[in-house]
Amino acid sequence: MRYKNILHNYEGCIKIYERKQIGSGIWFSKVTDHRFKVNRIAVLIYTDINDSSLSRSDYAVVPYILVDSCEKYPDYSALSLRFSELYGATLSDNTSFDGDSRCSSLTVTSIDDRFALEGESVEQESCELLLECLLHPLTENGVFSERTTKLMQAELLDSIDSVINDKRSYASHRGAELAYEGEPWQYSIQGTRPEAEKITAQSAYEAYRKMLKNGRIEIMAVGCSDFVKTEETLTEAFSQLERGEIFEPSVTPSVLKSELCSFTETMSMQQAIVRMYFKAPDMSDRYAGALLSTILGGMTTSRFFMNIREKQSLCYYCSCFSNRFKRTITAYAGVEAQNVQKTMDAVLAEFNDVCENGVSEDELARAKLEIINNAKSVYDSVHAIASWYVSQLMDERVLTIEEYIAEVEKVTPERIQAACRQYKPDTFYTLTPEVENDA
Repeated sequence: MRYKNILHNYEGCIKIYERKQIGSGIWFSKVTDHRFKVNRIAVLIYTDINDSSLSRSDYAVVPYILVDSCEKYPDYSALSLRFSELYGATLSDNTSFDGDSRCSSLTVTSIDDRFALEGESVEQESCELLLECLLHPLTENGVFSERTTKLMQAELLDSIDSVINDKRSYASHRGAELAYEGEPWQYSIQGTRPEAEKITAQSAYEAYRKMLKNGRIEIMAVGCSDFVKTEETLTEAFSQLERGEIFEPSVTPSVLKSELCSFTETMSMQQAIVRMYFKAPDMSDRYAGALLSTILGGMTTSRFFMNIREKQSLCYYCSCFSNRFKRTITAYAGVEAQNVQKTMDAVLAEFNDVCENGVSEDELARAKLEIINNAKSVYDSVHAIASWYVSQLMDERVLTIEEYIAEVEKVTPERIQAACRQYKPDTFYTLTPEVENDA
């Protein structure tokens, strides 16, 4: 078994991060922080997004089904009542991209045992209830319950349909289809409506069985507990699983197109939405990349906000964000249709200015302060702490907040300029209002 231990100190609070293997392709990580009054246990299962035998929707509906009921509590009302008895413990699910893989998760959050009125172990009972839902779902004739599958299929369809009603989400979805063509991120993690409509109790259950047999399983426990008993319980429960060839998650930078892809789509709406994707597949300076994105459009004093929105009044909003795994910066703006090209030109001008003239010490100092303050806020919740460490599971080195801040502090204006020069325009997508014809 491989162990990774980190001890660090923040404002007088000692925290320990530990990770070790507890089974075939199964890892247990924990962070103990005695400031909190709750404990959070998440089971994350990584699977192959390119599984051609099942659709993305088959996998996406599984967490919906698992948090709705189980053998012991065969409907949502009974399951909810049991969680209420555990002082309002909660069970949540999620499916998302992590690198080039699918990450499906179930998470239970509960108060610490020291607050239980009758001395019961809320942590242990919550962990066991999580396992009931994950390992003993409600089944009929060897597959998921038909009724539960239909109900959760409807919820998934509603989630897929909701994208079209939110223009920003729709623009993000369509922009990704173009920017990541031929890559896992091209399509939604939830799949398409036609795929979701074909979900059956059999297909969803097959996806579930593959998750347990072949998925890379990462368990992340964060809270004031030492999680010793939780580790024992989880180790014993997962030792009963039949495991096969384990899927190994991977991360690859997005491929830069040989020519700029520019696409405009019309829709009934009031204002246009612009999304501009810049890629730097060979960029290895993650800290300079993060600071560059912050300077351009990641804070209230960013160049996009001050120069494009405030000084030129070209848009309602203009920001950007970076993805260190895909090596991309995505700029997005809400504009009047007549200002689309001017806004795009202004965004390109800011990129070019950094490439040619670099950034000022003042800009860099403000960006560092923004990133450092955001990094320190990770310590404010068990969810943020868990997300911090989960985001690094595929990295060669897991950084503490302090180590990350130290690396950010080292970045110079020259590194920012060098990073900017590596980013190239890849895809420009515009969602614009339909032109009304005169009668």
